[in-house]
Amino acid sequence: MSSTIYMKEGYVKVNYKPENGVIYVLWKNLFDQNIVRECCERQLEEVRKGAKIIVIDVSKAKGVVLEENQKWIENSLFPGYAKAGLRAIVTIDSELPVTQLSAKRWTQAGAGFSFDLLIVKSKEEAVKAVSKYLQV
Repeated sequence: MSSTIYMKEGYVKVNYKPENGVIYVLWKNLFDQNIVRECCERQLEEVRKGAKIIVIDVSKAKGVVLEENQKWIENSLFPGYAKAGLRAIVTIDSELPVTQLSAKRWTQAGAGFSFDLLIVKSKEEAVKAVSKYLQV
């Protein structure tokens, strides 16, 4: 059963399903960089407790992850995910070009780590991608 592990009204909602180890992050607004970091840190806590897959839905999100947080993701967050045994991050891409660039940036930054990073175009594609990891 899914439970909400983090929420900031108007910004983001994070649900976690411990029985399959999947975190689902639904972004509405990426403008507050403190919320971006706080949300990522909360996800890392769950990965350390056994979560294996993170789905990041930025399909309707506005805004971008700024340079300082992009560097933090690459230098701190992603190494933490790798050490904790994360298998994959599946990003549901944005409809907005500027947000697409932000998602592409964190996906490229994660290329050297032990987990997979995928960008898909829909929730349906995300479900298919996640199911492949759950079968392993």
